[in-house]
Amino acid sequence: MGIAAVDMSEKNNKSNSPADNTKSEKKMTKYDLKMQRRQEEERKAKKEKKIIKTGCILAVIICVCIAAWKFYDNYQEKHGPYITVGDHEIQKAEFDYYYYSSLNSFASTYGSYLSYFGLDTSKPLDQQQYSDTMTWDDYFQQQAVNQLKNVYALTDEANEKGFEYDASSDYDDMVTSIKSYAQQQGVSEDEYCKSVFGSDATLEGIKPYVEMSGLASAYYNDVKDDIEVTDDEINTYYDENKDNYDSVDYRVCKIEADMPEEETETETEAQTETAAESTSETAVTETQTETESETMSAEESEAAAKAEEEAKKAAMAEAKAKADDMLSKITDEASFEKVYGDYATDASTDSLNTGKKKSSISPTDVANWLFDADRQAGDTTVIEDTANNAYYVVYFKDRYLDHIKTVDVRQILISADTSSSDAAETDETETTAAGETETAETESAEAQEQAKEDAKAAAKIKAEQILDDWKNGDATEDSFAELANTYSDDSGSNTNGGLYEAVKEGQMVTNFNDWIFDASRKPGDTGIVESDYGYHIIYFVGDNKEEWYVNIKDTITSNKLNDYMSDLTADIEVKDSRHHVAYLHETEAATETTSDTAASTESAAASESAAETAASETETVAETTTETAETTAK
Repeated sequence: MGIAAVDMSEKNNKSNSPADNTKSEKKMTKYDLKMQRRQEEERKAKKEKKIIKTGCILAVIICVCIAAWKFYDNYQEKHGPYITVGDHEIQKAEFDYYYYSSLNSFASTYGSYLSYFGLDTSKPLDQQQYSDTMTWDDYFQQQAVNQLKNVYALTDEANEKGFEYDASSDYDDMVTSIKSYAQQQGVSEDEYCKSVFGSDATLEGIKPYVEMSGLASAYYNDVKDDIEVTDDEINTYYDENKDNYDSVDYRVCKIEADMPEEETETETEAQTETAAESTSETAVTETQTETESETMSAEESEAAAKAEEEAKKAAMAEAKAKADDMLSKITDEASFEKVYGDYATDASTDSLNTGKKKSSISPTDVANWLFDADRQAGDTTVIEDTANNAYYVVYFKDRYLDHIKTVDVRQILISADTSSSDAAETDETETTAAGETETAETESAEAQEQAKEDAKAAAKIKAEQILDDWKNGDATEDSFAELANTYSDDSGSNTNGGLYEAVKEGQMVTNFNDWIFDASRKPGDTGIVESDYGYHIIYFVGDNKEEWYVNIKDTITSNKLNDYMSDLTADIEVKDSRHHVAYLHETEAATETTSDTAASTESAAASESAAETAASETETVAETTTETAETTAK
């Protein structure tokens, strides 16, 4: 068996020998090589084609994605939230409504005085500085954001508490106003809205903003009406702020110093040239002349300045001497009045001042002296006013809380409409002779006067008719208020029943004032008075508190409202992911800077602590480290 196995092995080895393999291999011809290369090229081409196809598909996908993103981005820009206020997404049209409302209100309030604020509404607002860190565009963006926070905070709470208010009338009033102005300007209502509230505004589009603002305002006033201010609060506030409410009576004499006149530039140059010529005559050489001339010129300028300063000091000293001399002659108010004319720079000015508030007295040093808590009747002093180169001799008479009476009234104003006489106001000057021109002008003036008289007569008849209707009706304060809202031409009160509260004497026009402060006046009285504005139908509500009391109550109420609004909006976060509102991100950057500063401070504090720990090893090192740390902290 073993031999047979060996024989089979050898047989197998022979059949697999190199010689046999060589014989079995097929010889490659040129054709075979050519075909092989072609097959390889085809495989390579297919592979490249597949890669290109895949690349094209990817490119198409990328293009589609980019287009989709741009579409989404544009859609979000136009229809997505402009900013987010708390949980509320604010569209651009809504943001613009509040932005332009703030701008329009500011422009309307200050009108021709806008230039004093450095504001020109005809130029880009983002190119005009409101402050060192904000442009006017930033400012009105900030106002818009604050209004949005307030409106949404108030409406959210109003809805939570079930507060009900029909704001449709607010929108109706707005529509009436917009239609009127649009007609005057010859444009459509939507075009007018765009010019006033931004390019995305429409008459229908602003409806929810107007109604929401109306709801917020109504709820705010409801909260305000519920605020209670006690007499104790008012008296405590007065005790802590007497200087703001007390008045003083005093006499004062202003003694101005006779200051030397300032040298003109021409005079100074002439003196310098004269000095230079004089120096030149006595100089030995040209160089010495120039040097001495410059030296003398500098010396003379310094001497002139010193002499002028001395002259001013002398003038002030003389004025003080006069003031001290006057003061020495004052023993009482009568003596002050007697010598006043001998010392006052302007003796025609009355020395007596009565009922003056601290804020109205100038200079400040005089006000501070008069309102010093230790001041006593008959006190006198001399006060220097370096800013105006003068001295004041002051005599203190009295300090007191002025008990000024105030009243509450309602009114319906019926204006004398003279618009129909516009045609008569144009002078007819197309004449051929001077006499004819004078006649035309005279007739025009007479026509104007007659038109005014007719308008006044019509206004009086209307006022009398309204008052008669009231008397023949319920004849109550509420019914009068309804008539005021319906007929009054006074835009300042024709939405609150014609009510004016805490009116003090002298605040209204003469005839109106005299009627409401008549000693016989009692609650419920009515009457009609005439003024340049037309005819006033007045309803006397009654006496209010004294002026100081009303003012303090209003201040405390305002403070409580501010605290309420601060608490209400404290947790409202404003997000601007698309960076529409620049000032928000400037604020964030400032906050980050502050945080970095705080971190640096904490690091410094940690270093100081470590230094103090290490200082325990050596007393000398400890003292040095502590001193350094204190200096750094300061």
